[in-house]
Amino acid sequence: MFQKLTCVQEGVLRRGAFLFFLFLIMCLPACAAQREESAVHRTPVLPMEHTSLALAPEWQDLRARLAADGLAGTEVDVLLASLGPRTESPMGRKMVELYKKNFLPRPPSKKPARDAVYKGVVTTANARLCKTFIQEHKAAFDQAYRRYGVPPSVACALLFVETRLGKYLGDVQENALQTLASMAESRTLESIPSWYGKMPGYEAHAAWFAEIMPKRADWAYRETRALVLYMLDNGIQADMLPGSIYGAIGLCQFMPSNIRPYGVDGNGDGVINLYVPDDAVASLANYLARHGWKAKSSKEARHKVLMRYNKSTVYANTILALADRVDRLRTPAQGTAGR
Repeated sequence: MFQKLTCVQEGVLRRGAFLFFLFLIMCLPACAAQREESAVHRTPVLPMEHTSLALAPEWQDLRARLAADGLAGTEVDVLLASLGPRTESPMGRKMVELYKKNFLPRPPSKKPARDAVYKGVVTTANARLCKTFIQEHKAAFDQAYRRYGVPPSVACALLFVETRLGKYLGDVQENALQTLASMAESRTLESIPSWYGKMPGYEAHAAWFAEIMPKRADWAYRETRALVLYMLDNGIQADMLPGSIYGAIGLCQFMPSNIRPYGVDGNGDGVINLYVPDDAVASLANYLARHGWKAKSSKEARHKVLMRYNKSTVYANTILALADRVDRLRTPAQGTAGR
């Protein structure tokens, strides 16, 4: 049925098979390189079980607690995987502060005067900085005044006292998520050995530490959970969150648990970003209004509301005094006279 191949035909077939095999060998490295290049430019999306394996053991407990509170999945795992090692500093600082207050003798301190303000803050130079900042973000301040009754001078003075109008957004090297998560996972005295030397005689107060540290850690966990919710809601990454020594964020220094009830999208971009002046101004004004601020409130009533923001008489005094200095300044068109 089949004809026998001649020697010539058989030789042609052999040469063709050899050339085809050579062609495959030459193509394989190029194909592999192409696959490797595409892998480099493709952002991997890891399933949750794989992402969780990337977490350090010290964050597994936090992951489990968040999951029990309804925060689980790849996005949460990615946030937790971005954390560096747990740092002792947040809980260490808090314990030293409380330990000294409770157990170490303190020199007698004078009660601040009724009208005391923070040193070096209520100056004409700082009032001018505030005036310029208000002019640069006039729409945001005007909108906050119309909507919440908080004058631009007061809102801006608060931002100045909190972060020097955004120039000092973080007191520590860690971002806010790292700070709060670390504090949440520091429940025992054994978790802060580097701080023992700052608490002389701490060994005699083991029972006190055993009582107070879990309470502080639970507070930090609630703030961590609120921060994770904020990050998920607004597409914000941990490296975008410089914070205070205890995790307050933004120009207005909100604790994370205050963002959902009081945070406002001031510029209408669909994101509450407290590092943006429009959102920070709207949010702090909303907070003050929700705590009793009225456009025609007395100075005493305003002072009382400001102390809800920070329970400090000197803090409230300073904001009102700086705001008054801003209001007394003339605009550049009128001259720069001011006291």
